[in-house]
Amino acid sequence: MAQKARCVSCDDCYFRKTSLCALDLAEPCPTFRPAMKGQMVPPKQPQLVEAQTQFIPAWLGASNRVATGVA
Repeated sequence: MAQKARCVSCDDCYFRKTSLCALDLAEPCPTFRPAMKGQMVPPKQPQLVEAQTQFIPAWLGASNRVATGVA
């Protein structure tokens, strides 16, 4: 059976629980961070993917093209 989605409120926020919030809003703001066991939970970060490097042989390098006058 699927679990019910729990609605979050400002009272669940780390900043509100530690008296660091100065906002009085009806719903959580973009800086909402859930508080768990007195600690702030960091936001989820996207997984980093290593960039593909393109191999260029030395004989095709830019220095050869400039030396021969080919742009």
